Amino acid sequence: MMGSLSPKGLPDFGKRAGQMVLEHCWAKPPELLVLDNLASMIGSASGDPECWHRMQRWLLDLRRRGVSVLMVHHAGKDGTQRGTSRREDLLDLVLALRRPADYTPAEGARFEVHVEKARGLHGEAADPFEARLVTDGNGLARFEWQPLAETLFQRAVPLFQAGHSVRDTAAELGLSKSACHRLRVRAMEQGLVWGG
Repeated sequence: MMGSLSPKGLPDFGKRAGQMVLEHCWAKPPELLVLDNLASMIGSASGDPECWHRMQRWLLDLRRRGVSVLMVHHAGKDGTQRGTSRREDLLDLVLALRRPADYTPAEGARFEVHVEKARGLHGEAADPFEARLVTDGNGLARFEWQPLAETLFQRAVPLFQAGHSVRDTAAELGLSKSACHRLRVRAMEQGLVWGG
């Protein structure tokens, strides 16, 4: 039993014995299994390819049994997932949550959602969007969202109106200069910004 646990005392899902520890807790398999987070689920051998192969076999077996799995994983310093990208091979959907360039901690849960990989998802359904957790007058929390392109436009217009250049606005919003130039052109077409 001890060999099926990670150094943190959690089941090590990189080993079949650890997978069985979890499965023995189920009266029946769940419809959705949330594994949060991948780094703490695989133990000290997470760099071992065989460890990940065992995990993949288990995930595929769960899929065959009708269990959907949501895995949470952390990004590295460069913003991409930590570890090998081969982990995405069997996944149907990979989402990346990113902090907006102008985010402040006082805003609470506000983030951009980017589709990194999607099977059967394309067009507008795969466009990035911004989500924000808000609380209504009754104390009920809910998420509001809007397409990221619209959010960026709403942030860019006041900067342009205040006299910021395309270069400065692009740096402020974390955009390329060409993407920011398109926002300025759109703002000019709508009569929100004047000048060249």
